[in-house]
Amino acid sequence: MKDFLETIGIYKRPKFRIDSKGSLQEAAEKFGILPFFPNHVRGLSVEEMCAPGLLFGGNYDEGCWEWKGPVIRQHTTAYGKFFNRKAGYISLDLLPDFLNYRRAAYSVKEGSMDEMLLEIIRENDSLTSTELKRLIFGNRKRNWDDLPDEEIVVAVKTKSKSLESPLQRLQMGGRIIISDFEYKRTKTGDRYGWGVARYSTPELIFGPDIAETKHSADESLEFLIRQMKRIWPASAKDYEKLLH
Repeated sequence: MKDFLETIGIYKRPKFRIDSKGSLQEAAEKFGILPFFPNHVRGLSVEEMCAPGLLFGGNYDEGCWEWKGPVIRQHTTAYGKFFNRKAGYISLDLLPDFLNYRRAAYSVKEGSMDEMLLEIIRENDSLTSTELKRLIFGNRKRNWDDLPDEEIVVAVKTKSKSLESPLQRLQMGGRIIISDFEYKRTKTGDRYGWGVARYSTPELIFGPDIAETKHSADESLEFLIRQMKRIWPASAKDYEKLLH
C-alpha cells in the first residue's frame, strides 16, 4: 500500500504551522531541509507552512522574512540559496552530507571568478555583498595600485557585472552560506530598506569538520533522500529534483 501511495503521489505528511520566530526555527530544525518557497516537494516550504499574512508581515518585526535573520544567528541551521538558487534552511545533522554532495556536484574551477570570491570571503571571515563590491571595485578615492593582484583580476573580470550569479553558485555548491542580514539605519537609528546578506563559510560558522562524512557524494545524496522521506514523505524523484 505504501508503495502504491508513493506511486500516485499521496502521502500522509505532518502538519505544522509557522506563526512565530520560534516556530520558524523549530520547523527548520525539525524537517532538516526546509526551502523558503514552494518547490518539487509539495508542502515542504516556509511559505506553505506559514500562517496567513505572516510570510512577509506588516512591519520590521513580524513575518518569516524578518525572522530569518534572528533564526540564522542561533547557528542551529545553515541558511542560503540552496534550492534552485532560492533560499532555505539545512539542519546541522544533515549539513555534512548536504555539503559533501553539493561540493562534488558544483565544483569550483581553478582561476574562476567563483574561486577568487571564495578566497576573498575566507580571508575576511565574512563579508556583506556591499563590502565585497567595495573590496573588488574599490571607490573613486582608492588607488588601484593598493589592491592585491587577485582582487584586481576579480575587478577586471566582474567590471559592469553583478556578483549575484557567482555568489549564488557558491551557495548552491555549499561553499558559502548567509550568516546574517544587516540593515541601513537613519540618523535616529530607525531601520530602513532591504537587508544586506553577510556571507561566510560553513567551516567558520559551524567548525572546520562540518563537511566531513563517511559517505561518498552519491551515498550522501541517497542518505539525504532516505532521511527526508522518513520526515516528510515524498518520492525519491522529487527529492532528487530538490537537491540537484
